[in-house]
Amino acid sequence: MRMALPNRVPTSRDVQARETRARIYEAAWQLIGAEGFAKVSVDRICGRAGVAKGSFYHHFKSKADLIVEGYSLCDRYFEEEVAGRLSAPDAPGRIVEFVSHQMRYAVRMGLDLIRQVYMSQLENGTRFFVSSERSLPRILKGVIVEGQAAGEIARDVDADYVTGFVLRFSRGTIYDWCLREGSYDLEAVASEACRRLVSVFEP
Repeated sequence: MRMALPNRVPTSRDVQARETRARIYEAAWQLIGAEGFAKVSVDRICGRAGVAKGSFYHHFKSKADLIVEGYSLCDRYFEEEVAGRLSAPDAPGRIVEFVSHQMRYAVRMGLDLIRQVYMSQLENGTRFFVSSERSLPRILKGVIVEGQAAGEIARDVDADYVTGFVLRFSRGTIYDWCLREGSYDLEAVASEACRRLVSVFEP
């Protein structure tokens, strides 16, 4: 049997690379948050971060790549703030609560940045949104599986199908909110619609 090798100790170069990436990311979000995505150039991000342009492209493929990375922090939010903390008394209610958290996160990011997330997914062809490896779908699936075990969600429907169904609903609702210039209360509208949607899967 082969012995497991110990984890490699990060070198000073590794640490420097992480610090540079974090500095670029922080500078970008400061500028984009203040002025909007379209008005901020890579040159300005590099100037704010104090790095060369080549360093930017070493860490990020494009300005849009920064947006996707920012939205991926949504998964960390769900791991730290949502998983295991949904308080509704039954699984359908916890699914609605989960969707409410998604909408709240989108509103917190803001209309401009959410638009850029969707555009970057369409233009760059990444599969970030639909990856089943993300924490967000895994947490939702856990709620659904628990609900099926408790007899609160129909057991004759595959948990992966229900998970995908709810997530498609969430993405579509956020997209509609963007199309309508954020003209309605996203969390309230999505929560009410989700209650009706989830009732389809109740036994």
